[in-house]
Amino acid sequence: NSDGCTSTATVTVVADFSDRSLFQLANAFSPNGDGKNDCFGLKYFGIVTNLQFIIYNRFGEVVFATSNAADCWDGTFKGKPCNPGNFVYYVKAKSNCGNVEKKGNLVLVR
Repeated sequence: NSDGCTSTATVTVVADFSDRSLFQLANAFSPNGDGKNDCFGLKYFGIVTNLQFIIYNRFGEVVFATSNAADCWDGTFKGKPCNPGNFVYYVKAKSNCGNVEKKGNLVLVR
């Protein structure tokens, strides 16, 4: 400083990789064509390999499945819009940071 004094400091950074989530998933989406939240998919997915991304309806039927992290679900099943309601997703992948496995619920809003 202007008085000729100096100082030093030490900072310790601890990284917690216990969750290993390389992506984020919303808990709801509204595929209504307004350009906002029209597709349910992985966000900030980084580099992943061996991806399994599956969405099930309440009857346990697979309504969407992909191995491409850039793909997303548009809220349809067999070419028709799904009714609003709860769905279940499952994601499993390998990444540079380790294996990732995540399950959760999402709500389709119309």
